[in-house]
Amino acid sequence: MTPPSPAARRRVRTPAGRPGKAARRAADEATARTADKAAARDERRAQQTWVDGAEPALPVRTTRPEHVVFHLGPTNSGKTYESLQALAAAGSGVYAAPLRQLAHEAYAKLSAQLPAGTVGLSTGEEEIDPYAPIVCCTVEKAPPRGDLLVLDESHWVADPDRGHHWARLLLTGEYREMHLISAAEALLLLRPLVADAQQVVVVNHKRLSRLDVLERPVRPAHVQAQTLVVAFSRKTVYAVAAQLDPHRQGKVGVLYGALPPATRRDVIDRFTRGELEVLVTTDVIGHGINVPATTVLFAETTKYDGTELRPLRTWEAAQIAGRAGRYGLTGHGTVGVLGGIPGLKPVPSLVVAGASVARGDVMSDLPHRRPRLRPELEDLGAFEAVDLPEALTRWAAWARAATKDSQVMTPDDVTGLVIRVQALLPMLRGPLATDLWTVWRLINLAIDHDPPRKVRWLALARAALQHEAGLHVSRELVLPDVPRTATVQDFEMAAAQAREAQTLLRSFPGVAGLTSEDAAANEQKCAQRITELLPDAIAMSTAAKCVECGTPIAPWFTTCRDCGTRPAGRPAASDRRPPREGAPARSGRPSRSGSSSGAKSGGTTGGRKPRKSDIGAGGRQDPNAHNRADRGRGSDAGPPPSDRPKHRRRGRSGGGPTGAR
Repeated sequence: MTPPSPAARRRVRTPAGRPGKAARRAADEATARTADKAAARDERRAQQTWVDGAEPALPVRTTRPEHVVFHLGPTNSGKTYESLQALAAAGSGVYAAPLRQLAHEAYAKLSAQLPAGTVGLSTGEEEIDPYAPIVCCTVEKAPPRGDLLVLDESHWVADPDRGHHWARLLLTGEYREMHLISAAEALLLLRPLVADAQQVVVVNHKRLSRLDVLERPVRPAHVQAQTLVVAFSRKTVYAVAAQLDPHRQGKVGVLYGALPPATRRDVIDRFTRGELEVLVTTDVIGHGINVPATTVLFAETTKYDGTELRPLRTWEAAQIAGRAGRYGLTGHGTVGVLGGIPGLKPVPSLVVAGASVARGDVMSDLPHRRPRLRPELEDLGAFEAVDLPEALTRWAAWARAATKDSQVMTPDDVTGLVIRVQALLPMLRGPLATDLWTVWRLINLAIDHDPPRKVRWLALARAALQHEAGLHVSRELVLPDVPRTATVQDFEMAAAQAREAQTLLRSFPGVAGLTSEDAAANEQKCAQRITELLPDAIAMSTAAKCVECGTPIAPWFTTCRDCGTRPAGRPAASDRRPPREGAPARSGRPSRSGSSSGAKSGGTTGGRKPRKSDIGAGGRQDPNAHNRADRGRGSDAGPPPSDRPKHRRRGRSGGGPTGAR
């Protein structure tokens, strides 16, 4: 009898109706997965369950504003001027803006107009008489109540990162009167936030000066005085400035976000006084900063917004183009594009569209994002720091349901806060264990948490926790010394560290025996050194040239394509040009006169006619191009010339020099 197969034996040995080991294992795993899902579902339900009476409510104000005035219109239409006049006439109130520079401008204007001690300044980096009757501040520093509120650039309420500060101020700010300055497109976003006002007035403003568009690109040699040139990264700003400086030596300045505030103010003052004739700047100039510029030139029309490299939106282009021809400072303005900068290709049609918006001829493409709601600590119902991740998750679920049908607001993403808490929790053990309020202040510090800056935030947070626990904290950890000799970028980094230390020390004074004034003094030293170094940094910038051969290239590269693909030891592109007619041969190459010196060396092509494969990346003939391995492009070109058969053609000598006939 034939014995059963192994498979048949396995079937015979397994009793009928009883599953095998694999089936039982699969069933057990399925049961475990179901249990895990049920546990996760229960956990989510628990996270979304509030203790009786602890559920938060949407923000509301207890005192309705009596009077709200919307100042709507394009750039350079007098919106801010009229609002500041109303604030000066009231004698008490707040001017709030998105940028420190705008707060400084308002502070300077009102201080020159009103008696001493009437106007104060409060920003994240600087405090000057912050309890004065009139305070000029950034939005985050605006007090929750007062007599009159002037809110500049109010369309920032739609900003995904900082818009929640505008939303909270407009929804809960208890002011008798509000003046909201914005582009006309933002009225639909802003009006629901002040729907409880007793009286609402809309004032439409028209641009006060002409704005024309240049028909042709402007070359660097033809850039006139009182011109703003716009680029969108630090490296590009320096590259463009280096191209302009030879035509106006010592008269070109730069302005970008990484500069300390004091340096930025100095640069703007020098441009206003005429000491600088051309200012190369990022879009930081577009947020209401007033300078006597007659022309704005776009060196590029694309920007990296933190997520992607994209073309400018028309409202962004309008904000920048509107800096030209400021009423009361210059005559009418012009806007155009800057040509002749390697690697930069601004799009003229986008500039034309931006100018149309800046004149008020057409509406912009300002994003219609609902204002964002962000929680306060009392909204979370947390008791200890370890409760915060679950409490934030619970709040997010509640906020989504509470604003589901709302046209006024949408919940903010609190993922960043959860990530910060989870980064801190491993520290909160032993002597560093601390209270809930301390942790909440740490995770809300206005210090960049994105890599690679996360390391700095964690170091400052640990320093604050050690100070709270009475432990020693190294001074250098919180406030590194100012470098004695360094580059502009090194001093910018030191200034940024000093600003971060100021932010920490305002919430946790005394850490490492320091005060915010100590950090401000360090930042001022860095700003002075940067101001001294900027002219030479511009003149010596090589960002738009190949560091090896000097060929003009795009600012974001350091070498040209030819040098970047050339293996070590191969001559640079400038050394590989073919000799002129009658010139002596170089590198063992025979001249066109027929000299056969070096004919048997590797510098010839074996008597054949040059082919396309003999041309290097830079478009110049390469004597070693037949060997692809030498060009870094693989080794598929066959044997070297000494092993390659000589091809004879009619009218050609078999072993003559390249190109001989």
